[in-house]
Amino acid sequence: MADVSPKIFKKYDIRGKAEGADAVVTPVVARLVGLAFGTVLRRAGQGQRVVVGYDNRRSSEGLAQALMDGLAASGCAAVNVGLVSTPTVYWYEASEGFNGGVIVTGSHLTPEQNGFKIRALGQNVYGDAIVELREMIVKDDVETAAGGSIERREGARQPYIDDLAGRIRMGRALKVVVDAGNGTGGLFGPELLRRWGHTVDCLYCEPDGNYPNHQPDPQDAKNMQALGERVRAIGADVGIAFDGDADRMGAVDEQGNMIVADRILALLARDLLKRHAGAAVVADVLSSQVLFDEVTAHGGEAVMWISGHSLIKAKMAEIGALLGGEMSGHIFLGEDYYGYDDGYLAAGRLLQLLAGGDEPLSALNASIPTLYSTPEYRPHCPDEAKQTVIDGVKAALADKGEVVDVDGVRIKFERGWGLLRASNTEPVLSLRFEGETEADALGYRDLFVGALAQFPMVEKIGTGGG
Repeated sequence: MADVSPKIFKKYDIRGKAEGADAVVTPVVARLVGLAFGTVLRRAGQGQRVVVGYDNRRSSEGLAQALMDGLAASGCAAVNVGLVSTPTVYWYEASEGFNGGVIVTGSHLTPEQNGFKIRALGQNVYGDAIVELREMIVKDDVETAAGGSIERREGARQPYIDDLAGRIRMGRALKVVVDAGNGTGGLFGPELLRRWGHTVDCLYCEPDGNYPNHQPDPQDAKNMQALGERVRAIGADVGIAFDGDADRMGAVDEQGNMIVADRILALLARDLLKRHAGAAVVADVLSSQVLFDEVTAHGGEAVMWISGHSLIKAKMAEIGALLGGEMSGHIFLGEDYYGYDDGYLAAGRLLQLLAGGDEPLSALNASIPTLYSTPEYRPHCPDEAKQTVIDGVKAALADKGEVVDVDGVRIKFERGWGLLRASNTEPVLSLRFEGETEADALGYRDLFVGALAQFPMVEKIGTGGG
């Protein structure tokens, strides 16, 4: 039995500590993951060409090489596209008909963390399929085969950049600040934006796997402060930030104020629905009610779905949606594209919208109604108790409003909503509340807190203000 930690096999990817004596994502593990994934592809009988890339973390290149060794040992042909962003690997898989794709990345996590995002036959590998990979490794249910190979694809970035550059036409040139957070975004974002005709000022665009300036996570407000300050200082029209592997993006307006992800999605949905009347837009349960109302008001079909980028993509494919997104900053683009999360193309669509008119981003954002939102509360709860707690709260509050239970329990009240769901990665619950006023939102929070009081295993959350 292989000594592989079960904790690294998450719902949507494989990740964990990759450096130090207690590292759990090691070259040995990477080779086993490659061997298991290659075995899955060969057994499926639908081809075994796999594109592999890696981000700029200190451990990434070595892990990628070990993973490709495992793929080759299984009989697969691994094509190494080198140091790239996650959407670049997805693009190669989709555009060249690869049977699978793997990006070695720790995304927005701290430098010592790393892992693998895996795709097979056009869909992310997640949930039970991730569990299956671990079970195959632990049971030694993997197969070696002759004929495997590793090929290095030189100049792999440029075809992707050329393709995206040709997909968007801008109405006018903008002055844009790009914050790549020392991730891979600096290798693609500035060139793409210049190809689209914009003037670009760079912050932290030099790849540095130590992330010396801030973590590359554009949905954490503190990581957007430097971008906002730079936009104000040089009088830019907008600031764009990417996470470490650039499958997510964030933005600040010309005043340096952060625009949260569901409001960016609302603006993109309005724009999309001008071209595709009645189109479906999928968003996760953490998103503001304002987003769903905006989609409906502009003639679209608003679909609320389970939080998790793999699950949103799968739902979009199922119903043929042209746009989707999450509060985390993943934006999925199905209009004249492949339906996956691409931070560069999402940024391009936002810039195209802004360049197509005369209004600044702050005015566009102000045209969307605003509700008061609480922070996300994350009280500790044992994994084995999560579903019991959620079911109990649902029963206690079912008569208080309209219940949506696609992911935990979300209750729509007269003047807002509340959500309780289970974290997929940690022994915690996630709660968020929104109301027309702060008092409304906090009142709904207190309703949920009262319902949680019957479960002593759940850590208490405060009710003394915001």
